[in-house]
Parts: sequence; structure tokens; C-alpha cells
Amino acid sequence: MQLSLLIHAANIGFMIMFSAVVAPAVFKVLSQKAAGAYLRVLFPRMFIFGCITSSLATVTAFFENNLTVAAISCGIAIGFLVNAFIITPQINKYRDAMIDGDQSAKTMFGRLHLVSVAMFLAQLLASFYVITKATIF
Repeated sequence: MQLSLLIHAANIGFMIMFSAVVAPAVFKVLSQKAAGAYLRVLFPRMFIFGCITSSLATVTAFFENNLTVAAISCGIAIGFLVNAFIITPQINKYRDAMIDGDQSAKTMFGRLHLVSVAMFLAQLLASFYVITKATIF
């Protein structure tokens, strides 16, 4: 099996673990304020971790002479960077404005959160695609 595919399997594992276990547990155990503070630290780190692993998948796929997987992996890595450094700071800004009583911020927060979640889901599906279609590449 190719190393790039194993890295994608690891990506799937950490993404599902976060979505199915970590995030729900945070909201169940911590207060709303504490959960928000914790997730503000966790999300960027998780996205950077995903960027690193996806970048490793890009490099290994390139050396495995699998340019399709390299391109998909690179796209996933870029998505993690966008989420970490562009979308998440904006989400936090609008969340703070919402907490301060700005009702118009609620709409932007919701839209940006939806974009972030959709991007995360697309990355997860892209990793599934790479693994399931590996024999075609």
C-alpha cells in the first residue's frame, strides 16, 4: 500500500474522531464559555495538523508518481490553511460581535461556520475518494 493512502486514512481517522467524539464531548462537559475558549485554541491547531498531514500526503504521492493523489492532497492541505488562517479568525470575530449584542453578526457567523463545516466535510470526502479510487489512479 502507498504511504500517501495511509496518510489519508489517518486524516479520515482524526477528522471523524474530532467530529464524533471531541466536539460533542466538549459541549457536554464544559460550560458554553469554556467550550468556546477551548475550541478557539483547538480548531486552528487541528487545521494546521491537517495541513501538515495532507502536505506529507502530497509529497509522498508525488514521489510515488501518483500526481492525481498529489493534487487532491495539495487541495486538502490548502483547504486546511484557509480554514485555519482566514475563515476561523472571521468566525471568531463575528462570534465575539454576536456575544456583544450585534444581531447582524449572527448571520455572518452562521454563514462562515457553514463554509468551514462544508470545507471540512469536502476534505473528509476527498480523502475517502483517494482511498476508494486508489486502484484507478
